[in-house]
Amino acid sequence: MNVNKLALKYDKLKNMTRRHSFIYISDDGCVNVEYCHKVLKFEKEQIILQLAKSEVKIIGLELRMENYGYKNVRIYGKIHSIQFDESGREDNSSEEE
Repeated sequence: MNVNKLALKYDKLKNMTRRHSFIYISDDGCVNVEYCHKVLKFEKEQIILQLAKSEVKIIGLELRMENYGYKNVRIYGKIHSIQFDESGREDNSSEEE
């Protein structure tokens, strides 16, 4: 089997098993996101993340972000709101085998 085909099959399997992301919110101004697919926007007042099934917009002041593991991010700052938008979700049902 070709190495590229094997890598594509591995990525497809990985994506199929990771259909959910998890968000943990603490009262000290910290948000932990497990299995964040992509950071779409990063500013001091707004962060937008692409998750498995939606986009999440975090709005606040003096926002900071750090990685703490594979596809895991921690966001600190004065968080005012968290918005979910399902229009950004990935559709894995149309992938070819």
